[in-house]
Amino acid sequence: MKRKLFSVSLVLVFFILISTVASAEQYTKIGSGAEPAIDDGKVAWTSNGVIHVYDLKTKKETTVNSSAASYPAISGNKLVWHDESSGVSRLTVYDIKTRARSHITKDVDKSSIPAIYGSRIVWSADSCVYMRDISTSMQTKIAAGSNPDIYANRISYDSYSTKDTPQIYVYDITTKKAIDVSQYGDNMFSHIYGDKVIWSDFYNRLGNIRMYDIVTGQQTEVTTGDDKTGYDTGGSTDISGKKIVYLKHNNLANIDSGDLYIYNTYTGKSKQLTSGNTAQTPAISGNVIVWSDSCSIYMLNY
Repeated sequence: MKRKLFSVSLVLVFFILISTVASAEQYTKIGSGAEPAIDDGKVAWTSNGVIHVYDLKTKKETTVNSSAASYPAISGNKLVWHDESSGVSRLTVYDIKTRARSHITKDVDKSSIPAIYGSRIVWSADSCVYMRDISTSMQTKIAAGSNPDIYANRISYDSYSTKDTPQIYVYDITTKKAIDVSQYGDNMFSHIYGDKVIWSDFYNRLGNIRMYDIVTGQQTEVTTGDDKTGYDTGGSTDISGKKIVYLKHNNLANIDSGDLYIYNTYTGKSKQLTSGNTAQTPAISGNVIVWSDSCSIYMLNY
């Protein structure tokens, strides 16, 4: 009997070790730098002002010449980033296939962080949200606001509008109408995917994450808690399909980094993916999550 128990124990230990190794192997370092963005099997990030692009299929990394790039965004083969290399704030647009580049200089300031979907780029400058269609070179002022994101024909952004605290609005490019999807709180840093909008509410908590379904009109608390219990989820979030990635900060003195979590909008459950309170700026596309940690870029196929 003791031999059987011993054999069973060895088998269990073996499977635990195999499971642990398999789980660890899912986390892959793909480069060095910060501010990763991902779309369509490609990851872009910055390192010392240079843009790096990693192809998940070929596992090859290429660089895009730049001396002062930050906040890259990617959609298909189109890249856009904030650029200070000329000494003046501008957005640089780059085609990965043709290597052609152009610049957006009108209505751009030092706080302009771009987002892109297809041929449309959005950003904010001087408390206004702008959109440019790079296929037609048409640029439009959308509304008073900041921190925009774009998916298909919708743009999300935060704006004070008629309230004392910023609210999250969704603008329909086709109808040219905007709706307030947050309705209360102190809301910032929205992201949009399909019919879902997520943001961080700073009114009573340090970044409680909320989600709004544009079709049903239902609002959901993705995370709950407050600063008294040490629970802070901040503004580092992203959404793709039924998955939301975010950071939980265990050290409130440093809200730029934390442990990485994933939330399933279908089940309403969260799962912790990393530990050590050192992950930063997560992004997700499909089943692939990327983030930076101690000047390294990591990928997880979840």
